[in-house]
Amino acid sequence: MCLAIALNQTPDDRGYIVNVKEKSPDFTLDFPDGSQISLKDLKGQVTLLQFTASWCHVCREEMPHIEKDIWKVYKNMGLNVIGIDRDEPAEVVTSFAKEVQITYPLALDPGADIFALFADRDSGVTRNIILGPDGKIVFLTRLFEIQEFDQMKRIIHNLLVDQLREQKNSLIAKKQIINKMKKQQSRSDRYFTRKLETELYKTERELKRKERKLTLAQKRL
Repeated sequence: MCLAIALNQTPDDRGYIVNVKEKSPDFTLDFPDGSQISLKDLKGQVTLLQFTASWCHVCREEMPHIEKDIWKVYKNMGLNVIGIDRDEPAEVVTSFAKEVQITYPLALDPGADIFALFADRDSGVTRNIILGPDGKIVFLTRLFEIQEFDQMKRIIHNLLVDQLREQKNSLIAKKQIINKMKKQQSRSDRYFTRKLETELYKTERELKRKERKLTLAQKRL
């Protein structure tokens, strides 16, 4: 068992100590405004973790592309994008975000402790990690290479499409349950079922809106 753990911590040729299909290491991120978010909070959503630093030239080149081609396209469709700044104080991180003109949040990583959960602490900083709704690692990138970046966009898009399909199936199942309830309900239960139907109607509208946005996003891939 100890040997397995040791082998798992051996960096690959890109410095990663995690692999695709593995469950993400647990973490809690702190932001300059004092807020926090944990892996548990991200459950059920697609998440891009972007490791960065203000002194990293490659990061500065990549971040405007993440902002324009990923965050602005998918931010209202169930995607989280979180930058994780390596070992810099809050004021530097806040200034950095303004300099590169990003609107997705940048978290703090004192001592690169979050970074070291995913990669060798001494390895290069520029890398992205895609987490699926189940919290498992789906994709890993290193540096900024346009072909790999485009592949990452397609993977994010497909994850969101899969998520939408599951949400629509869940909606259909709930509608079927309500229809059965209506056949058996008493007069006093009608208010409750009408309330459920209203909530499902709102959900259905949201899913249709998401589907239209994903269809438009598909044309940009």
